[in-house]
Amino acid sequence: MALPAPRALAQSISSAQPFVFAGLSLETTRAQLRQRYPQDYSSGNTLDIAPERAQDHIHQIEIATPDGSGRGRLLLSFERRALVSADGRVLRAAGYPRCAEIEKRLKALFGAPTRSDEFIEGDTDGYMNRILIWERLLPQQAPDQQVEQLNLQCGRSKGEKHFWALSIGVARSVR
Repeated sequence: MALPAPRALAQSISSAQPFVFAGLSLETTRAQLRQRYPQDYSSGNTLDIAPERAQDHIHQIEIATPDGSGRGRLLLSFERRALVSADGRVLRAAGYPRCAEIEKRLKALFGAPTRSDEFIEGDTDGYMNRILIWERLLPQQAPDQQVEQLNLQCGRSKGEKHFWALSIGVARSVR
C-alpha cells in the first residue's frame, strides 16, 4: 500500500497519543502480558489466549518487542479457532467478530479512518479484503517512529454479506 505524499500525510493525521486497543499498545511488555494472562502465557512475544479468557474478541496477541520500546508491530488476532475432537470432528467452527462491530469501537476511540482499501485476492476465488487505516503523528517519538498506523483487516468470502474482523495491526514508521 502506498502512503500519501508527505504533505498530504501531514494534513491527514493528527498529533495524539499512541493507539491503544483493549489496553494493549506498542508499549505493551512481555511482563505485562504475563501478568494480564498468567494462565496462558508461556514465553516469547506471541500469546494464544484460551477461548474462555478471551476479551474484546482477541484470541492471539503478538507484541512488538519484549521491552515495550514501540519498535516492531503489535498484532491482535480475532480468530476463535475451531474446536476439533480427538477423532477429527469439528465441534465448533472457527469464528470472527463482525468487522462493523470492531470498526465502530475504533471510530469511537480514534474517529474516522484516515483511509481504506478494498481488494479481491487473485487466487482465492473472490475473497474480498477490506483494510481500514488510522494514522497519528507522534512528534515526541524518535524520527523513525513519528507516524503510528493502526490497520483493521477484515475479509469476506464470495457470496457472504458481512465482512469479518481478522486482526488489528499497529506499527510506527518515518514521517
